[in-house]
Amino acid sequence: MNYADDDYTLGHILRFARETGLDELTIDFVTATGRPSALLREPISEVPQRYTEMFWNMVARSGSDRALIKAATLTIRYDLNQTLSGPPVENAYVCEVSILDDRGSAYHSRFAGWWYVEKKGIWLVEKNRSRWRNLMAWFRRESR
Repeated sequence: MNYADDDYTLGHILRFARETGLDELTIDFVTATGRPSALLREPISEVPQRYTEMFWNMVARSGSDRALIKAATLTIRYDLNQTLSGPPVENAYVCEVSILDDRGSAYHSRFAGWWYVEKKGIWLVEKNRSRWRNLMAWFRRESR
């Protein structure tokens, strides 16, 4: 579904956001483009096209017509300063979808949550370090 290479799409976007300091990605469903491009590197460079295709398929399946939609965007915004300590370290995010129809009526949907980077088990490294520390402490205790 939304998995590319070794992480979910949201995990890749969060990783790129942390690397670049750019905290917001917008995908325009009318033009099938996303910006900023720094958040759409491999392996998720094709996300704007894939999400656009899914969007227009939903419009068609609902019995509506593409001509009725004048603008449609999806925006994901991470709060890089708001974290839940881990492992894994999670960041708050907001996802908003906005649609403008041919009559000028606007529709908005918003949801929020927390996400973390799963890529190559980054958070598992820290978790495993804890296990080894605990194991070594157990050996020290048992050898006394």
